[in-house]
Amino acid sequence: MPEVSLHLDEDIKQRVAEAARVHGMTEADYMREAIKRVLSEEIIGERPRPTLPLFDSGNPSLARSVDEILAEGFGRDGLG
Repeated sequence: MPEVSLHLDEDIKQRVAEAARVHGMTEADYMREAIKRVLSEEIIGERPRPTLPLFDSGNPSLARSVDEILAEGFGRDGLG
C-alpha cells in the first residue's frame, strides 16, 4: 500500500486521537475507516438505513399502549 502523508490541524488531530481511542483503533485505522465511510456515502448517495426492529421489548402490544404506559408515571421522578 502506498504511503500518504496527511497534515491535520491540531484540533482535528486531537479529535481523531480521541475517537480512535474510544473505538479501540489506531489513529491510522480510524482515519482509513472514516475515509471509506465518506466515500461510500458519496458514491452510493445515501447512508445505511437502520435495521428494523431497532429493539425487541418482548411486548407485542407496546406500540398500541404507549400512551397509557407513559400516563402511568412519565415525569413522576422529575426527569421528564
